[in-house]
Amino acid sequence: MSVIAIDGPVASGKTVLGRRLAERLGWRALDTGVMYRALTWLALERGVNLQDETALTRLAEETRLKVGPPPPASSESATIIVDDQDATPHLRSSHVEASVSIVAAVPGVRRRMVQLQREEARQGRIVMMGRDIGTVVAEDAAVKIYLEASPEVRAQRRAAERCAAGATVKEASVLEELENRDRQDKKRDDSPLRPSKSAERLNTDDMSIEETVKAALRIAESRLPKEALL
Repeated sequence: MSVIAIDGPVASGKTVLGRRLAERLGWRALDTGVMYRALTWLALERGVNLQDETALTRLAEETRLKVGPPPPASSESATIIVDDQDATPHLRSSHVEASVSIVAAVPGVRRRMVQLQREEARQGRIVMMGRDIGTVVAEDAAVKIYLEASPEVRAQRRAAERCAAGATVKEASVLEELENRDRQDKKRDDSPLRPSKSAERLNTDDMSIEETVKAALRIAESRLPKEALL
């Protein structure tokens, strides 16, 4: 399958790497986390109780979710339309940020999202980023990469991103938030965060973005057939 799976914890650099890698290869890129974010936004808009797993599962199953090309000059990897509403501008809002881990942990929601993500994977020539791509969504992906970085480095990166966007944040608070998210992602029963046995692991603590992209390209070129790189 002409799929590159990039997994790793929050703020490990998956999205930036995935987009850069897709650009170099001329493939599509999809940060699967935005699908969970879009559903979270819709749930908040409709006043769905986020503690009601049945209601969230029903929402996921009944919602028409469409993945399209990213908006011009956007940092997102895709446009996400839910029930004819463009959720893309709202994906990084503070309300969604605070609630997405709750929605993403619901087994029924994950099953529906995995189904939709597999449909995207079947189209081929795509770099997919998430937490369960190599282990669940695309187990037969040609290339699997697991990004790692220490919580402290990831907190520095995430805090810098938010400051650049105009927010006032404390790095210690971001670190606590990331560590809580790590625990939730690793301990959930459905699709927990863990590296695939066949994944190449990259620790990016001391690597620049360009160094990470070059390392990922070397991995991709060693595993993909030549025709996939044309």
